[in-house]
Amino acid sequence: MTKADDLETVPPPPRPSRRPVLMLVGATALAVLGYGVAAIVVLGEEPSQPPVFAQPPPPRSSPAVETPPVSLLPAPPTEPAEPTRDVEGVRAEGTGRPGRGTATPSRTAASPVPDPAFTVGRTVGVGMAGVNGYRLRNRDFVARIEADGTAKGPSGRFTVRQGLGDGRCVSFESAEFPGFYLRHRNYVLLVERAEQNDLFRYDATFCPVASAGGFALRSVNFPDHHLIHADGLVRLVPSAPVQATVFRALPPI
Repeated sequence: MTKADDLETVPPPPRPSRRPVLMLVGATALAVLGYGVAAIVVLGEEPSQPPVFAQPPPPRSSPAVETPPVSLLPAPPTEPAEPTRDVEGVRAEGTGRPGRGTATPSRTAASPVPDPAFTVGRTVGVGMAGVNGYRLRNRDFVARIEADGTAKGPSGRFTVRQGLGDGRCVSFESAEFPGFYLRHRNYVLLVERAEQNDLFRYDATFCPVASAGGFALRSVNFPDHHLIHADGLVRLVPSAPVQATVFRALPPI
């Protein structure tokens, strides 16, 4: 037997099987598929919502505080008004012209009340401290500071009443026209018939603030405003008591 015959009779080596490889590939694919499904499930879930805690109820607003009505809207200017020449430049002491007295605050709260004072029930004239021969008069139902002999009749007589808008203060009723009172309107002092409403009652009420030789008259519904004589009229002006005209009761004529 020749070598060639031997080679022909030797069987060929067995071919490796592909089954393990296929199984490995299949397992790998299943693993990848499983991870993908898990990722989809995880990412598809909605994020958990934080717990909702009970919110406290909103605070209740405090009840509105009632304030006196005013006779002019909008509200008066917050900046102090410039005084007129008569108010700024005329000193009451030692002159015969009407003007603003140089008021100074009382030394103590218990200072003696000047006499005559604005006593409820009395009929008085309304003059200015330190100024003789002038008083407040009703001329055409406008309150004006005029000389005593300017007008005839009792146009300068007023009966002091308990404050229509505040019982701690006073109102001035015309003795010539009962039922008519001094009241401010548009920041000017007028003589008008009483009206049955809060606006009129507050406009016609003034609180005397003791000052040198008399009283500054403060408005009830404008607490930072006082009556000031200017150019023959009496106006309601934002001012301190020491800047206001000082009024005093006079014997009626």
